[in-house]
Amino acid sequence: MKRKRRNQLGISLVEVLGGLTIFSVVASGLATSTVATMRSNKMSRNTGAAAALIQDKIEQFRALDPTTNPAELTAGSHSDANNPVTALGAAGGSYTRSWTVTANTPQQGLSEVVVTVSWSSPSTRTLTGVAYVCSTSTCS
Repeated sequence: MKRKRRNQLGISLVEVLGGLTIFSVVASGLATSTVATMRSNKMSRNTGAAAALIQDKIEQFRALDPTTNPAELTAGSHSDANNPVTALGAAGGSYTRSWTVTANTPQQGLSEVVVTVSWSSPSTRTLTGVAYVCSTSTCS
């Protein structure tokens, strides 16, 4: 006496719930890593922009003629006239750029220039660059 096997068509409620549970665990993990990646990308973008602003200011200092005694290279603290600046240095952005000039450091005729860029995203961050600029007509 053989019993006829019924065809099993469809899926059971237990199988559906198991699949949904696995999907929700995977989706939750992916969402968390996506948010972390987006934060990391924003931080990288802001840090890159700050580094470019520092490099741009240092290049401006190096292009100045030291014999004209430019005001930007006088000893002391200075801030960008366009503050807060955009990532391209124009007025109206979210970055604050300033610099400090120390004359005759590390040697006579050279000035140490420390350029600092700060921004808030979401906490305050700061990036600093240092350059040495000739402050006389001849540097050795």
